[in-house]
Amino acid sequence: MPLWGNKDYPQNNNKPVFANTSNATSNSVINGTKANTNKFYGVVAGVSVTEEALKVPAANSTQHAGWVSLKFGTGPVTGITVTDRGQGINAAGFLVITDGSVLGQGTGANISFTTANTQNTLQTYSSNPTWNGIGTTTIVSGGSLYSNVSALTVAVSNAANIAQPAVTITLGGRAGRVQAETLVAMGSITLDDPRDNVYFSGI
Repeated sequence: MPLWGNKDYPQNNNKPVFANTSNATSNSVINGTKANTNKFYGVVAGVSVTEEALKVPAANSTQHAGWVSLKFGTGPVTGITVTDRGQGINAAGFLVITDGSVLGQGTGANISFTTANTQNTLQTYSSNPTWNGIGTTTIVSGGSLYSNVSALTVAVSNAANIAQPAVTITLGGRAGRVQAETLVAMGSITLDDPRDNVYFSGI
């Protein structure tokens, strides 16, 4: 029986027991959960011939379809720019950042905000709730392990609001860098785990 299968299952994997890797995590017999780090395997994606042809520039270091190791640079949140202050945000609170990236390990960002009258930001509050939105933001902690700024979603912690604000996030460190390496060249991979589609689209 070959060590590597050719099915990129949406759930589970078709990779060797000693590696036990997937698009979301790696946990090997030899290295345990450390296998999920960039020092070892990172995450491993099944890349078909079609996906290899349609890969995005960030994954250009792959040379062949097959089982591909993806290692992601990460970093903290270093900047927040408010582009739409939102509506009905009547109390100060915190921005909740959700990491929807392939790596999905970003955590710990703590960004507080004040309120402002969106029609007159010199005022912290309006009696008209539709005019209340985010005033200033403060990065209390940038958190860590954020890898892809375009995969982050932001919402205010206050559940009662009319419209969420819109913000632009800046990440520091090595966030946004992707190292892709073909571990096993194979032109017969079928099925698709969609979690790698941001880098390898198609099936």
